[in-house]
Amino acid sequence: MKFRWYDAVIILAVLALTGILAYFIYANPSRGERKFMVIERANVEIYRLDLAIVVDEVRITIEGEETKMVIGADKDGCWVISSGCPDHVCIDTGKIIDSGDLPIICMPNEVSIRIVYE
Repeated sequence: MKFRWYDAVIILAVLALTGILAYFIYANPSRGERKFMVIERANVEIYRLDLAIVVDEVRITIEGEETKMVIGADKDGCWVISSGCPDHVCIDTGKIIDSGDLPIICMPNEVSIRIVYE
């Protein structure tokens, strides 16, 4: 089978369409949706913050099951600043910025932090 010029056109069209769809699905959340940080302890929501209203970095202190945690948030996302847990996996997770990111979980404190759109 011989490669023809219109084969290249078809391949480029498919790649362009894939790129456009990926942008609208992953990089561009629906207009009008608001981005929230949700903190849960033992599967119960204890704090919700609308990230659209955050101007500067916000620090939130919560009481976990074992120790206190300090959580940072800005208009882009959230992260754990400090925690009294022994392994610090929650701190090492880093900043989450989208609902597709895995939530931050601190097992000793039974705390999870995630981003949701509503």
